[in-house]
Amino acid sequence: MHGGKGFGGGEATRDPAPTYINPNDPKGKQQAIHKAESFAEYLAKRGGGGGAMPSRPTSGRRPIVGGNWKCNPASPYDLPALVANINACDTSSCDVYVCPSPLHVGIVYQSFNNGAYVAPQNCNFKGCGAFTGEMAVDQMEAMGIKWCLIGHSERRGEFGLPTPAESNALLATKLAYILDKGLNCIFCIGEPLPIRENGIDAVMAECRAQLNEILPILRGLSDHSRVVIAYEPVWAIGTGVTASPMQAQETHAGIRQYLASAVSPQLAANIRIQYGGSANAANAPELSAQPDIDGFLVGGASLKPEFAQIVAAIAAAKASARF
Repeated sequence: MHGGKGFGGGEATRDPAPTYINPNDPKGKQQAIHKAESFAEYLAKRGGGGGAMPSRPTSGRRPIVGGNWKCNPASPYDLPALVANINACDTSSCDVYVCPSPLHVGIVYQSFNNGAYVAPQNCNFKGCGAFTGEMAVDQMEAMGIKWCLIGHSERRGEFGLPTPAESNALLATKLAYILDKGLNCIFCIGEPLPIRENGIDAVMAECRAQLNEILPILRGLSDHSRVVIAYEPVWAIGTGVTASPMQAQETHAGIRQYLASAVSPQLAANIRIQYGGSANAANAPELSAQPDIDGFLVGGASLKPEFAQIVAAIAAAKASARF
């Protein structure tokens, strides 16, 4: 929910093979982890499927940056500083949302004075009732909350705990329920390192598998801004390792091309695709310059004042790309 006063507020050459920064390398040198064809070759092998994609952002693709606080902070007394980081963002040219921990949503949801939105980190698909431990979309709607995040890799089985992974079918059910209740959704996808090491074909196969269940929902979506795809390479989340701009652009373009053929060229041109995975103020400008990166889902850096710099970086990059 935005507005209001509350706690803490007043929200022709072949490219080189993609690389990633090895976290075990103390000098942070880039280490090649696979050999991959360029995206142009990737598309040529498949006949293009779905029409040409725009090489520059369209006016319908307003940048969007989210801050995922995950299970932070430990103390509610630390919330005012985190809220201040979000309120410091200029949202005039970029949508901003924040995902507080479930315990903190009710404390901060009216604290953002700059149009930033609150997006809970999960939801159920049954509404209110005897569902212990769940958060209902119906409750979010009643609180004026407009967005919900689902499908994060930490819910898909990367939690490090023996908990059931959320399946693609379950996440499709949740997405349909979120949209039916009038909320918007950030839908996360991404691949672990063993898949990335097998190259772009393997990465795209994994992304397609995670998107296939929601294709019927996307086909029925009249307002393409209501769903945001957050691509997060699992091997880059919270590790300090970031996909190179070329890696990120190649994957984002591949996702957009797949949606063009599987849903429609119009949806593919309009839908926003965020990058997540150790995004920060230092790497945001170069990542923002990539034509198919429409924003960021930020983890650790969303707990720091530099979050506003990330928002400013992509707003500036996309504004200049339109001229």
